[in-house]
Amino acid sequence: MNGYQPRPVTLYGVESVNGWPTKVYGLAVVGKPVDELVGAARAIAVDVLPAPESARAPAPTPRAAFVIAHQARPACFVLVYWWATPVDLSMRYFRSPLDRPTELIALPPSSVGCVWELGLAEHERSTWVRHLLDTRAPDLGAYLAAEPPSQV
Repeated sequence: MNGYQPRPVTLYGVESVNGWPTKVYGLAVVGKPVDELVGAARAIAVDVLPAPESARAPAPTPRAAFVIAHQARPACFVLVYWWATPVDLSMRYFRSPLDRPTELIALPPSSVGCVWELGLAEHERSTWVRHLLDTRAPDLGAYLAAEPPSQV
């Protein structure tokens, strides 16, 4: 272990996935993750995010999700998060070999992410609280437009 070094964050934008406005992020040891990994992250989000008719959240609950494609040292990782209720964040975590980024397999449900991925999750949590929970006028648009940190 060489210690912690910040990693650059890439925001690819907000996309609609199964009716969920979804922020797509990239992390890599250096630069950006390979396009194949980001594409695989988008594809797996389609499989993971609940379709609108199966969403259990009550109608007034804002729907939003975020996806992280992380090209790390030991492997590639994809995390798909979604706000299942106004205060509950759900997540699925996947891994693939560095040389085969599209061959993602699910990690055990007890897996929650590494320090870099959790840095982005913390940004999303604090942004969600600021724009949707700790205000008299919840603003999903402001949440979706919030700029991430340049590195985590």
